[in-house]
Amino acid sequence: MKLTWKPLAAAAVAIVVLIGIIAAVAGKSGAQPKASISAAPPSESPAVLDTWKQAGLTVSAFTPADGKTVGGQCQSGTVGGVDVELCNFADASAAKKAEDRGLSIVGETTGVSIAQGSMLLIAADRRKADPSGRTINQIAKLFRGNSRS
Repeated sequence: MKLTWKPLAAAAVAIVVLIGIIAAVAGKSGAQPKASISAAPPSESPAVLDTWKQAGLTVSAFTPADGKTVGGQCQSGTVGGVDVELCNFADASAAKKAEDRGLSIVGETTGVSIAQGSMLLIAADRRKADPSGRTINQIAKLFRGNSRS
């Protein structure tokens, strides 16, 4: 039995068309992205972000994040390739109580959940950008030294 390229090409075209149809239907499904807290970023956050930048860490844009798990107003981004979430709480005791919930977000990944004043830092190396843990350590030290509330 001799195979020719024509049936294979026809099958490839059919697969591409099918993927296009699925993508078009998915785009029209009306599905909305997950809602996030649209509150203003914590007031201390710009100072923390600037501190990380001044230390030579690459800081992405931070955008509002869903703070339901920890119970605060949060924003997330990356610092030095590490996923970071900053959350603001009504007071220091609420932030301190949220540390364990922050660790549940970190999960099995290398990371930290640290309260400082009314802010909570959650850092997780999900991208494996920090195998030695030095970047997470630097992020945490700078957060502790800069965040005031």
